[in-house]
Amino acid sequence: MISGGPRLANPNDVTSTLSRWLVGFALLGACDGTIGDPAAGPDGPGRRPGEPVDVRLEPRVWRLSPGHYERELDRLFGEGVPDVVIPPGAAEHGITDIAGTARVDLGNASSFVEAARVVGTWAATSPSATRCTDPAAASCIDDLLAWLPEAAFRRPVTSDERQELRNLHDDLAAEYEPSYALAGVIRAVLLSPEFLYRTELGGASEPRDAVELDDHEIATLLAFALTNRAPDAELLAAADAGRLSRADEREAQARRLMDDSSEVWARFFWEWLRMSTLQSQGNEVELDPTLVAQMEEETRAFVGQVVVEERGTLRDLMTASYSWTRPELAAHYGASHPGDGLARVELDPAQRAGLLSRGAWLVAHGKRGRDNVVRRGMGVFIDGMCNDIRVPADLDVIAELAELVGPDATVREVTEARGNAPTCGNCHKLADPVGLAFESFASDASWQTTYADGLPVETQITLDGVSFENASDLSEALVDDRRFQQCFVRRFAHFAVGADLGSPAAVAWTSEAYASFVESGTSFEELVVALVRHPAFIERRKAD
Repeated sequence: MISGGPRLANPNDVTSTLSRWLVGFALLGACDGTIGDPAAGPDGPGRRPGEPVDVRLEPRVWRLSPGHYERELDRLFGEGVPDVVIPPGAAEHGITDIAGTARVDLGNASSFVEAARVVGTWAATSPSATRCTDPAAASCIDDLLAWLPEAAFRRPVTSDERQELRNLHDDLAAEYEPSYALAGVIRAVLLSPEFLYRTELGGASEPRDAVELDDHEIATLLAFALTNRAPDAELLAAADAGRLSRADEREAQARRLMDDSSEVWARFFWEWLRMSTLQSQGNEVELDPTLVAQMEEETRAFVGQVVVEERGTLRDLMTASYSWTRPELAAHYGASHPGDGLARVELDPAQRAGLLSRGAWLVAHGKRGRDNVVRRGMGVFIDGMCNDIRVPADLDVIAELAELVGPDATVREVTEARGNAPTCGNCHKLADPVGLAFESFASDASWQTTYADGLPVETQITLDGVSFENASDLSEALVDDRRFQQCFVRRFAHFAVGADLGSPAAVAWTSEAYASFVESGTSFEELVVALVRHPAFIERRKAD
């Protein structure tokens, strides 16, 4: 354990060995940009230096992501919905569902219009989609309006809203066939901001600096954050009863929704740890596409089992020597499979410990060639530790490296020379030793003890006087590292609420959530509970 003792129970405890190493060169002006995690958030009146700021998000509207849009169509209309495409918003730090980057504008509005047209035309002639026995019957509009607007808007609707949709239907029905009129109503619902956007505007103004979200806004935020879909009946009932402004009720609902959160957690780790390049890098290293697909499946199964089924911890996810694979991937890992299909497989603990030793992360951070030191080291340093590095645009990496070592240098010799170089060193001295620890894994994620040229793989590293033999040792160290823990909390909060709140060292909301997370032994569920119980989850800054 790099902290030299029990898990940190206080966010202000001493920084661990790994953190000291990875931030120790921050003042050297490494690369062309910043290294480290500058404090986020303004200094408030009377704030003591280093004291976290109690900030609130701005009121906002938040467009459905492509994944959410697809799930909403399935929820509303059932099986058989035609495939449609809507544009994503821009990602931040790999996180894709960001409130501030997804909009409907003149550049993409036609995509939403076309999607509504396709779905509306299909649904208007499908009894199961409209819930009408005969979509051509005059009474079908009554059946449709009885459920569709409220389900689509994720809140109760007014009589005026229903009447407006009925007027649209009647105007169309006067000139066109019944199915076209019905399709027009469905299109109007799917193009409504009430469907396309999630609102976080709050209710009546109060004599405070913040406004509280209404219960249906809270229900929608909770549901999409934890299940990737709209509120279920039980959550809507709590919203209808006005109970979600109470922290205890939000906690109870969050604990219940954890049972349905596997998809969310799998997507979070996929995005935070940048595994979306798995397929492209698999192609580059000529990995069997069957194994590539099984590596993605393994990640989702492993994360879901540990986080949801076992209600596990970050320690479990980062150090477990078991996984869920199919026989082909188990054989690739050199492990025995109990039979057919997806099943639990015991891995060699001396070789594989946790998520960073699984194929998806290793291949996504691999490349064709002898070693993967830089990509894997930077993957941990930048993504896992929330650091930022910008490489000078005019840097010729190949030319720089040719000046450092000869063609017969070992990977360790290259790594050490790169770390001591005047141009490259300030960046690579930080991250390359971490990447070296993962060199027992080839670019295709198989275990290796020698390179293709016959030279031995060397993974032993020393950081700040502490030795690590391999990636398993390093993964164990990461779990106890304050910087890694805080980065995980920061990115999950970013993922859940669609905004980067900043470091838990600087923001009261995530600082308190981080403290609860560590005190619970890094329980994923307790982190969720701490985030949703905090007043900042349901309060937004009052508009000027």
